[in-house]
Amino acid sequence: MCLCNSLSREELEGFESSGTLNHLKVCFSRDEQEEEEEEEEKKAEVVTISAARCKYVQHNLLLHNQQIAEILLKRNGCIYVCGDAKNMAKDVNDTLMDMIKTELQVDQLEAMKTLARLREEKRYLQDIWG
Repeated sequence: MCLCNSLSREELEGFESSGTLNHLKVCFSRDEQEEEEEEEEKKAEVVTISAARCKYVQHNLLLHNQQIAEILLKRNGCIYVCGDAKNMAKDVNDTLMDMIKTELQVDQLEAMKTLARLREEKRYLQDIWG
């Protein structure tokens, strides 16, 4: 599974069609106008996550929660996430922690250990910058 925005869409789709990747979920950050519109939505407390509006990696994780948990935690799959270190990496890490807590029904410490183990096993790879 790859959740990435640093490679071109065509390049990633080529990896998927060749079988290098089994699952591909691509996210592209919003432009300024969309960000302003989102801020207005938040003020009105109308925030939804849908496949059509899924722009951030953490939203894509939540949208595909069951599939990702199955692949990552039960089938020994790998996840590769790339993007901005300032916000994206922290948000993705927090989302993965919540997914692990829910799926494995463990506390925060055990979820942290699981995530650390995934990193050690090179099953959770990050390419982050910024």
